[in-house]
Parts: sequence; C-alpha cells; structure tokens
Amino acid sequence: MENAKELIRSASELNLDHKLLTQSEAEVYIQDIFTRFKVGKTTGHLAIWHESQTLPLNEYEYKYSEHLPDEPVYVFFEQQGLDKNAVVILTQGKMLGKVVENSFGMEYFVSDASSSFLIAVNWYAIEIAGAAKEYFHK
Repeated sequence: MENAKELIRSASELNLDHKLLTQSEAEVYIQDIFTRFKVGKTTGHLAIWHESQTLPLNEYEYKYSEHLPDEPVYVFFEQQGLDKNAVVILTQGKMLGKVVENSFGMEYFVSDASSSFLIAVNWYAIEIAGAAKEYFHK
C-alpha cells in the first residue's frame, strides 16, 4: 500500500480528514466502479477510455479537484501489487490536488460515494467520465 500510505501521510501533514476502507469494502467499491464505467486499463498507465474526455495534465494536474463538488472523494490505485483493493477517502475532496502535490508522483483513480463520476490520472493525461464531465464544462 505504498501509494495509499503516501496519500494518507500527505493528507495528515495537511491536517485533512481521511480514512482507509477495509480491504473487502474497497474490493466491492472498486469492482462497482470498473463495471459501471467499463474501465479500459487498471494497471500500468491507468485509463478509462469508454465515454471519457481528456484534460491536459500540465494544466489540471493539481487543480482539477477544485472543480469537484464539496464532498468526500474516494481515491484508489493500480489494481496490481501493493495498492490492490486500497481506497483512501479524503473528506475534503476539493483539496485532493494539494494532497497529491504534497506527495510523490502516482497514478490513481478518483470517484465519489455514489460512483457518479470517475477520474483517471496517469503520467500523461487526466480522463474524466460520468458526472465529472459536467464539473469541467460549467
């Protein structure tokens, strides 16, 4: 759980509320997201592909979360290796960009409690799907 631990460390350092789902809760949550959004790539350079739009990484990398609703976000990672079935909930979702900026580089997915949107952040781009499309076109 290297990425999950790093995200928790960074959130703690910034005095932001967070929690880690149990492995069984995380497994169910992640599977629901992957099924709902027909995710194209869950390892390597994470990607949604299906019915998604791409945002430029250099413009949005640490700022995209400011476009999200003021609610908790669920962050999870590549589904192979140490971070498989790890979901970190950050209560102040709009602050996710600051948390990531304060940590080592990582690829990750972001959604919410109701799985209404999915965001994939990899080394090259940010993909958005579901309700997230509305957040960036207001």
